[in-house]
Formats: sequence, structure tokens, C-alpha cells
Amino acid sequence: MRKPLRVVWTFLAVCVPLSLAHAATHPIYRQDNVLVGANFNDGPGSSDMTLIMRIDSDPADDGWVDEGHPVKYLTNPDNDDIEEGWTQIVYDDEDWEDGEAGVGFSDGDDNTVTAGGLFSIWTRYYFDIQDASTISALTFRAEYDDQFAAWLNGELIMASAGVSALIGDDDEPDFDLSAGGVNNHGSRELPAGQPNPARWAAGGQENVDLTFDFAGQTALAVDARGKLTTTWSRLKTTR
Repeated sequence: MRKPLRVVWTFLAVCVPLSLAHAATHPIYRQDNVLVGANFNDGPGSSDMTLIMRIDSDPADDGWVDEGHPVKYLTNPDNDDIEEGWTQIVYDDEDWEDGEAGVGFSDGDDNTVTAGGLFSIWTRYYFDIQDASTISALTFRAEYDDQFAAWLNGELIMASAGVSALIGDDDEPDFDLSAGGVNNHGSRELPAGQPNPARWAAGGQENVDLTFDFAGQTALAVDARGKLTTTWSRLKTTR
């Protein structure tokens, strides 16, 4: 089913650039959907860094992805010169670290705490939407510090203004994209939770209502573009 794209912006009580939603119709599946995040620091000397993402059909319900969700993650220098395709559904992330969202450091708002002084953190989330053939709404939400981009099932869905101009719709950003400096954007620094309901109820994050089509039972049936037939990590657990 296809829904019109409607962008809703909420802001911190500071002046920050708008993030950019990418208008497209995104495929969703009952099983094995993949959400990918790229989190960028405004500089290696920055005191904090975080990216917390949520996908839901109703803000009052449990999200399909939220903080506390299992996540595969990679930080620099290990995400320097990694094999291309890491934003796609099909990718071998078996050697990435295992954690719980969000991933970052300082301020007490991350469930998985990394080393400080990073340029970037890549995250990959696998999730099911059992009602994918009947849902009427799908919303992506993000709270972040300092900049980010996000992909759903291999397609860019949102990029903050600080990185949108630096990446194309089909490009995978370099690990040190922010080395030349990007805008500082602070999160609200609410305590980490499993999830923390106040994070989304209080506003201050950025949201986009996604246009989507139900595309079938599993995302792993899509063309692998000449790569693995499935991700190794999911090969062992796919139903």
C-alpha cells in the first residue's frame, strides 16, 4: 500500500539546520528488514556522540526498532575502507560488534558505550514487521549528536543537513566524512532506556512519515547485486 509522504519537524530550543527526508517509496517486508545508520562527530575532539533511531506505526505502541534493540556496529578505524555495500540489506556484518541501541559515548544516553574521540559509527538493525501487509503508517524518528544518515532496506530515508550535501542518494559516506568539520547538533541527553519512553514523548527529535509498499515475506529474497546470497549473521537465524 502507498501512503503520501508527510514530513513533521520538531526542534530543540536552539537554532539547528533542518534534516532532509528523501522522498521515495520504500519496500518493507514481514521479516528481515534492515535499518542502517551512519553517525558522524563534528570533530575527533568532541565530548559526546550518539544516534538513537526508532521506526513505528503508532507513537503510542512499541516501535519496530527503538533504543535497546540489538544492533551490529562498527567504529573507526575499523570502518575505514570497509567493503562497499554496508548500507544494503545483503551484507556480511558478522565481524561487526554486537550491542544494544543506542551506540555512542558520554552523557549517559547510550546503551552501548564506545571509546571517545571517534569520527563515525556505523550501525545495522534487523527487524520484523509482522503487520507489514496491513499497516497504514510508518514513521522514522531520530535523536542524534552530531550528524547522521539512515537507510531502510538499502534506500536513503533521511540525512541531517550537515551531511546531506556531502553524500549523494546512492553514495555510502566515507568514515571520515566529518574530518573537515560538520555542524554541531546536540541531543537532549535523556538517560538511556530499554527504551526510555520520554525520549519520543517529549519532542525534540526529527521525524519523517515514510512512503512505503509491502514487498513480500522477507527482505533477504531481494537481489544481492552480485554479493552474498544473505548476510552471514542472518543465515543462521532466518526463519
